Amino acid sequence: MRVGLAIALAGLAGCGRDLPPPGDEERVALADAAVVPSAPSPGCRPGFLPAVRGERRRLRVGGVERSYLLDAPAGPADRALPVVVSLHGFRSSAWRHRWWSGWGTLALEESFVAVHPEGHEGVELLRTTGRGWDFRRGETRDVDFIRALLDVLEEGRCIDRRRLFATGMSNGGFFANLLGCALADRLTAVAPVAGALALPGCTPAAPMPVLLVYGRADRVVPAELIAGARRWWAGVDGCGAALERDGCLRYAGCDLVYCEGPQGHRWPADATARIWRFFRAHPRRS
Repeated sequence: MRVGLAIALAGLAGCGRDLPPPGDEERVALADAAVVPSAPSPGCRPGFLPAVRGERRRLRVGGVERSYLLDAPAGPADRALPVVVSLHGFRSSAWRHRWWSGWGTLALEESFVAVHPEGHEGVELLRTTGRGWDFRRGETRDVDFIRALLDVLEEGRCIDRRRLFATGMSNGGFFANLLGCALADRLTAVAPVAGALALPGCTPAAPMPVLLVYGRADRVVPAELIAGARRWWAGVDGCGAALERDGCLRYAGCDLVYCEGPQGHRWPADATARIWRFFRAHPRRS
């Protein structure tokens, strides 16, 4: 019952964009990020690509077939686009998460590629099993999947390798948190929602911009886990003190942001817009 409730709550918010305008600091970061040139992938080529809307595609990783949903805008085949990998929660699905979060629609509006991978069966969580993700340090099955998926995207489409992002809800948030460390050589920023934990012993290849989103009324993921993740990221990214600005805690000397709202265990109404704004402000600069 608890798992079913968590899944239902995840769908209540949708992809509303009732987000306050950026503050001065964020406006400066967005302006600076906009002039960072793209790093085109090998898939850039002459021609024109039609729009893709929620198309299921498959690949084999480690001898196992995996799948994902793809959304991409129509446009020149040599225009390098950002990528957002968005990960569903435990016992949910790529389709359900795409529907409620609105990433597929936003991708067509904002000209980026949205990817919703499908988890694997047999994940043990909340005293039951179901479809989901590995999320602890040293677990490599799903990390290998996302690495292979990025390879396929970069070879098959024109992708901006300075703008590769990952987010996720609940179990997907825990996995996005792990990807921020395990794939710090590929990903540019991550934004776990309602799920993150410390990863002692994991050393990211580069400092990782992280946006953590959590709800005070969450009764599924303990606040202590999120607090532990904040402390861990602040340590590995060399952050200073946290100051409240624009309704969130922003850490000095790094790109760690923590936004807490009144919601329970769900995707907040403004999460998609907030995360996309954060991602836009954090391209890889070298």
